[in-house]
Amino acid sequence: MNPTATGSLMDNEFQREVDEDLNDNSHEPATKGDIRNLALRVELRFTKLESSIDQRFTKLESSIDQRFTKLDSSINQRYAEIDNRFTTFDASIKEYVYKLGWKFFAATVGTMGVMFTVFGMFITSSLK
Repeated sequence: MNPTATGSLMDNEFQREVDEDLNDNSHEPATKGDIRNLALRVELRFTKLESSIDQRFTKLESSIDQRFTKLDSSINQRYAEIDNRFTTFDASIKEYVYKLGWKFFAATVGTMGVMFTVFGMFITSSLK
């Protein structure tokens, strides 16, 4: 029996044969074949364990990638909302300053007009 086929252990077939050998309850000394079978059985168990661990890490990695993708999407959405709010706020501040500037200009011109009128009345009355 060749327990390896192209470098990988045969799973179920070899496993049953090794189990039968170990359950024989014989009191005969172990042969090289028995030791080889036991070593291959241990190797098979470690290979299965390694494969199981690899599968779990692959699932965990996939889950983490999905969470990071979702988090990245959420962060981008929040950034877009904040950027939109700042843009709207900036536009409203500019509009307010523009309106306030015209009001200030109108108030200044009006005040100067009143001052010139009063000054003109003062000059006119003092020249009489």
